Amino acid sequence: MLNLFDPRTDFMHRPLRRLFDTEMLPWTSNFAWLTGREDNTMFTLPVGRGWTDEALNLRVVMPAVGDKDFTVTVKGNQLSIRGERKLPDDFGREGDVYYTLPYGHFEKLIELPAGLNLDQMECKLHHGVLDIHIPFTEAVKTRTVPVIAEKEAAFAAA
Repeated sequence: MLNLFDPRTDFMHRPLRRLFDTEMLPWTSNFAWLTGREDNTMFTLPVGRGWTDEALNLRVVMPAVGDKDFTVTVKGNQLSIRGERKLPDDFGREGDVYYTLPYGHFEKLIELPAGLNLDQMECKLHHGVLDIHIPFTEAVKTRTVPVIAEKEAAFAAA
């Protein structure tokens, strides 16, 4: 039986490792964070989206990032989250540190749909999660339209 994780089967292992290292990890542009070096590492943040009858809700996972380490801005219909996750001080000897969490600068640009009330947007950071709540404008909220029953003869005459 072929074991894809056995280094002896390198003819399969190397291409798979390359695929996962480059194609499957879109949140980083280089892998300096694996060695603990401070380079210009740039990564993006995972975002969840949810709709209610009243608002659009976004959840951005950003562990080890404080409220002073990032900014949220809106320009037109584009929401931008930019900041930096800093390496911890005195975590280990230089050359002996291994991180699986990417460190460095991050940026996430989110195209917002029309019909949102951006003036009432709220952002709350808790336990490494940024929740963004953007209510709909009154014009796009779901509303019930009353139906008026008339006699059937009114349409027959037309």
